[in-house]
Amino acid sequence: MRKNCKLILVEGLCGTGKSTLAEKLNGYLVQQGIPSRFYDEGAIGHPTSLNWYAFFREKEYKELLMRYPDIADKIRSWAINNGINYLIPYREFKGNIELAELYAELESRELCWTDSPVATLEEFTFSIQHHWAHFAEHASNSDEVYVLEAVFFQHQIHDLLGHYQAVDHLIEEHIQGIVDQIIALNPIVMYLTHPNVREQQVWISSIRSRPNFATEQNIKFMENRKRIELGLLDMIPFPTYTFENENLDWEAVFNRIVEAIQTSK
Repeated sequence: MRKNCKLILVEGLCGTGKSTLAEKLNGYLVQQGIPSRFYDEGAIGHPTSLNWYAFFREKEYKELLMRYPDIADKIRSWAINNGINYLIPYREFKGNIELAELYAELESRELCWTDSPVATLEEFTFSIQHHWAHFAEHASNSDEVYVLEAVFFQHQIHDLLGHYQAVDHLIEEHIQGIVDQIIALNPIVMYLTHPNVREQQVWISSIRSRPNFATEQNIKFMENRKRIELGLLDMIPFPTYTFENENLDWEAVFNRIVEAIQTSK
């Protein structure tokens, strides 16, 4: 495996096998005696994802503390100050009756998974890149290899396109900012793809009972996302590997991933 590699990023469109193969790769590394930690895109305690994080500017954060004086100290203990703004993780509050009002307010200020973004594009980019920098600092001092799925491209580009209608060069700048934070971890990108996005989305729609995946709007969105992601692979200054998974043969693709891991430099 690439010398001193601390990070393996598994990316691709929905239905290309990211979760299945990333988890399998993590198991392989452990079997090889390599300390490894796997996080899928929805994992609790994810070290780089900012889903279920509320965004507040300085003034808004102070007003929040004033609205909840009885638990202000707790809010302070949860809050993450990135030097400019505040992020408050709130996922674990769901279902807590005592915190129901606060949960609703934090949910309304979600940074990533939202239909009404409260952060500007610049604030979003800064928050994401700062969080990756924090992760990189921690990972650089760890003996573990982190296997992360769908957080380097997928979540970034979904939000940038969906919330901010970002054009290509802004997406490139955003990803480049993350690259700058993690390059010292000697990362590797494993990109899974399918030659026909339409067929892929119709198939994943049927097996996941998600009819919206097969809509014309989503198919065009995914085709555009694939175009952007393939372009980003060309600009990344560390090893990237692309794997076609047309036949959904997970074992064959996994064997090719292992070969790439073994030979990457």
